Amino acid sequence: MELNTTLVGVVILLLVFVPIIYLVIKTTGKEKKIRKAISQLSLNNGIQLKNIDFIGNCIIAVDENSKKLIYSSKSNPTADFKIIDMTEMKDCRAKSIKQSDKILDWVGLEFVAKTGRFEIPFYIETNDEEFTKDPYVCLQDAKRWEITLKPLLKAS
Repeated sequence: MELNTTLVGVVILLLVFVPIIYLVIKTTGKEKKIRKAISQLSLNNGIQLKNIDFIGNCIIAVDENSKKLIYSSKSNPTADFKIIDMTEMKDCRAKSIKQSDKILDWVGLEFVAKTGRFEIPFYIETNDEEFTKDPYVCLQDAKRWEITLKPLLKAS
């Protein structure tokens, strides 16, 4: 009787933990492939990246020596790959759009250039297709990136 109970317990534990372990391994492998692709694209453009940051569906990194920012998306990292020369930017700031006092609709970075404004989204409330972090965690990440990028601007 005790052997049957133990066997049932082991089977239940396996049914719970095997899918979780599988998802962790699959996600880690996908991120490694994306990191490798982004690093290779950057090297082809003469950009040396030290760390690549994944924030929601956004991939962002900076080369402080050449003052270039790269960003892309997890869903299509090679096609969405963009390079921004920070010396051509006038301003960079963390931006959020609130739906109400406690709910954020959009979080990201806003850049002001000579030609106009553009944004890099970290969190979009209406995007149900991609897994994203909590909007307030994304806001903290945006503020951290603002502090990192401000010294690289032309005015600095």
